[in-house]
Amino acid sequence: MDEDDEPGTRSFYREFSRSNFHIGVTWTPADAQLTVDDPTEHWDWDDSLPPLCPLDEPLTLDLSNHATQSAKTEAARRAFAEAGLLDATRIHVPEQARDLRHDLVLLLWADTIHDAISRHRAEDDGSEAIKALGEEFSWRTGAGLRTYPLIVPDPVPSAAARGIAEWCWRRESDVEEWHFKICDVTMARANIAATRAVLPHVHPEGVDWPAVRLALTAPARRLADGSALSDIFEEGWAPILASIHRQIDLWQTADETLGPEAVLRLLTLHGSRTESVGQWWGSGWYETATRRAIARAAGDGGLPEAVTAVFPDTEHLADTAAAHPDLLDDDIFAWITEAVFMEGSLRRQARLPVAPATTLPDWAAHDLLECLQPDPAEDAHSNDSGPADSRPGPRA
Repeated sequence: MDEDDEPGTRSFYREFSRSNFHIGVTWTPADAQLTVDDPTEHWDWDDSLPPLCPLDEPLTLDLSNHATQSAKTEAARRAFAEAGLLDATRIHVPEQARDLRHDLVLLLWADTIHDAISRHRAEDDGSEAIKALGEEFSWRTGAGLRTYPLIVPDPVPSAAARGIAEWCWRRESDVEEWHFKICDVTMARANIAATRAVLPHVHPEGVDWPAVRLALTAPARRLADGSALSDIFEEGWAPILASIHRQIDLWQTADETLGPEAVLRLLTLHGSRTESVGQWWGSGWYETATRRAIARAAGDGGLPEAVTAVFPDTEHLADTAAAHPDLLDDDIFAWITEAVFMEGSLRRQARLPVAPATTLPDWAAHDLLECLQPDPAEDAHSNDSGPADSRPGPRA
């Protein structure tokens, strides 16, 4: 709180941090103004990566047109979703700093996954524990770091829930072998149902794996429309259940050996990049893309008659499609899915990241490049003293 303000004009300020990305939030109740900006100017740094803000520009919201506190809260939440603040942070590397991409991947791993494992294993970096989980596990968990823009392995429960649904239900289980039993729309409903079943059991402290197991393998598990998965997949349901148990066994072992925080970060990474789930239902990007697609179609007169017949109010349509698309009929759900895909295509055509990404600032790129340059003095003595520590030091 700013104590120098006159009564009735005081503003309230808080700072929030996640994986060394920081935001400062200022709220002025008198005029209902909310500002989110970068608090890190002039901060020193002693980690591998400097403290950064996940926004390229300050986010300023005028909430005075929203009459109730709940309406103000919802408007702010939607703005945060649009800005990418509800999902894992993504980093766009500018052209002049593209040489940093490989090093940034290593630094992200060091500052997030590696440190979390080391804290759990008392300084042991967990390399052998990861290796023991198998090459497939290592390759798939590392795939999130090979995407672009770079995904920060943040501990985001909603993204981790999508990671569980994608790994333990959609891709690594046997469900794909029985996809011929159902159409793509029904599979999408099943994917959403799996994510929704898992979500209550993923917390900032870690994953409740026994509860996840029960949620995904309940014999009578159903879709939102009441259809039982056992009826849909018929003879395929038993092998699917067995394969889900195998994948959950794997992740429980990972949780025990790598630690709950590292697993939450790995699952966030996985759930943020997968084609089935990452840019899909439950993410801030999906909600934003859905609302944009509906607004664009309504403005162009492109809403199908089948849609307007059921939803004459486009705001009601947008709310339903963003939160509960699996409750829509097949035709409307299929149209929403295609419209969201087109939103992504439009961003690609404009050379924009499909999900929001912060651009690595010029000063950070400059300092990192400088820190990562080999020290000639160290090179001269490298034969005597061994390899130098490649982790950069603090910014002056």
